[in-house]
Amino acid sequence: MDADDGEGFGDFRTRKKNIFDDDVSVEAAKKIITSARFDDDDLDDDMEILDLGSSTTSVKFSAAPSSKTMPDLSSLATPASSSVPSPANLRINPSAAEPRHSFGSFQKAAGHVRSQSLTIAPLKSGGDMQFPKVNMLRGSNTGSNSSLTIEEAVGTMGRKFGSMDVDQMQQEIIQLRKQLLAARKERWTKMPVDLTLRRIMKGEPYSLENYRALEDKLSLLDKAVTLMDGNAITAAVLHLKKTVKRATFQQELMLRPVAANHYLAYLRGHFEHAELIDTLSMLGRSEEAAIVKYRLACSTGDINTKVSSLKACLRAHFEAEPSLAGDASLIREHIDLLERQRPIEDSDARLEAEGRTKVFLDFPRRFALVNMPVTTTLFYCCLYHYHLQENSFASPVSIKKRHELPERQFVWTAVSARAKAKGWTDIEQLLTAKGWFGGKKLKAAIGFGKVVDILHRFQAPHDILAKYLELVEDLDTRLTLAKKTDCKKAMIETLVKQKDRAGVEEFARKYSATIEAEYARRVLRDEAIRWK
Repeated sequence: MDADDGEGFGDFRTRKKNIFDDDVSVEAAKKIITSARFDDDDLDDDMEILDLGSSTTSVKFSAAPSSKTMPDLSSLATPASSSVPSPANLRINPSAAEPRHSFGSFQKAAGHVRSQSLTIAPLKSGGDMQFPKVNMLRGSNTGSNSSLTIEEAVGTMGRKFGSMDVDQMQQEIIQLRKQLLAARKERWTKMPVDLTLRRIMKGEPYSLENYRALEDKLSLLDKAVTLMDGNAITAAVLHLKKTVKRATFQQELMLRPVAANHYLAYLRGHFEHAELIDTLSMLGRSEEAAIVKYRLACSTGDINTKVSSLKACLRAHFEAEPSLAGDASLIREHIDLLERQRPIEDSDARLEAEGRTKVFLDFPRRFALVNMPVTTTLFYCCLYHYHLQENSFASPVSIKKRHELPERQFVWTAVSARAKAKGWTDIEQLLTAKGWFGGKKLKAAIGFGKVVDILHRFQAPHDILAKYLELVEDLDTRLTLAKKTDCKKAMIETLVKQKDRAGVEEFARKYSATIEAEYARRVLRDEAIRWK
C-alpha cells in the first residue's frame, strides 16, 4: 500500500514517520502506534513528541497490552551474556537508581548521535532484567499523574488513540509554536515605553536594546523619573550611559537632578569610586567629590600610602577649589600629624623592645600611636615625652603650637597624663603662672575644681588634693569636693570659712576618734572665730 493510505509503513528503523505531520491522517497515526516496532531512537523520538503537551494534559495508555501489540524490545536491551532473556522475564528492580532526566539512560550508547539513549540490561545471567524508572514529565515534577514508569509507557503503546486525543495534542503543539514565534518576534520589536516601565516596576523580564534612538532613551528616562521608581530610573540611566557618548550622557544627566542622584547612589552602592568622583566633579559638587576622595585616602591601612593619598587629595581637590581653602588647612594638619606619629612610633617601639627605659616598664604601651587623633597623641607625648624640648617631634609644646590647641584642652590633657604618671611636681609647674611684679601664683585654665577631679581620679594623695582644694573659690563647691575626695582637713577649714559651727560640731561627733576630730574641737574652742 501507499504511505498516504496509512498502511505498509514498514520498520521505524528504516522509515520513520511523524504521526503529527500534516499529511498523516488519524487512521494512519493509529496504525503507526499499534503496529510499529520501536528501537532506541524511535522510543526517544516519540516520547519527546508526547512530552510536548502542557502541564494540564496527560497522555494515558492502557495498562494491559496484548501480545500482538507488544513491541519487540530485543533490539533495545544490552545483554550481559550470550543468552538474552525474553520480555516475559523482565521485571522492575526497586533498587535501580532513578535518573534525573526524562527518558534518560544509565549508560550512554556508544556512537549514539542523540543526547540520550535507553539501555536495558539483565540483573543476572539467566535471571530477570530490570527497567529503569523514567519520569515522563509533562509539567511539574511533583504531580501525582505527571510521570509514568518505562514499564507502563512501553506496556501501553498498543492502545489505540481516539481522534479527540490526537486533536488535543495537535492543538497544544500549535499553541506552543505560536508562543515561541511571538517570543522571538517580541525580542526584536520595540515595545511602548509605558509597557517596558511597567515590566521593570513589576520585576518582569524586559529588554531596552530596541530603544536605539536618543529620543527614545530620553523618553524612557523622563517617564521613569515621572513615575519616581528607583529601579526604572537606574535602569534607564545605565542604558543611556552604555549607548551614548560620554559627553552626551553627562549633558543629559546635568539636566535631570533626580536621575543624577539615583546614578550617584548606584555608584556608591557598587563602590565605583573613580566614576563617582568624576561624576560629582562634573555636576559641580566639588565638596562632595573632595570628601569622597578624602575618605578613600583615610581608609588606606599603610601609613606611607595614606600620606601619599592625602597629599594627592589635597592638591587635586582642596587646593584647586577656592571654596575649600579652609578645609585645606585641616588636611595639611592631618598630614603633618601622620608624619609626626611615624618616627615617634618607630623610636618608641624600639625602646620598648629593648626594655631599658623606665617609663615604658612602668606604663607599657597598649596601642600604636599611628592614626591616633591629635588629643590622644598629646596625651601620649605628655605621658612618655613630657620633658622634651620644643624642637622635638614628640614635644607636647610643639604639638600644641602646630595644631593650635586651646589652652584649656592642653591643660586638661597634660594634667591627666602627668597625674597618671604621678608627676605631681610637673602639675604644679604647669599650673604656675607669673603674677604682678614678677611674682608666681597657681592658675588653672580649666578651674581648680576640674583639677581636683582629675587628681582624685588618679588617686592623688590627700595633701596634694588639699592644696588645690584651697584654691577653689566657691565654698559650696569646695565643701562638696572635699566630701567627695574624703579630704577631712579641707572639710573643717571650709566649714570654718562658712562660719558653720553646727557643721563643725557634727563633724567632731561623726569622726570622734580621729585626729581631724580633735582638730575640729580645738577650732570650736577658739574664741577668735566669729560664728553665725
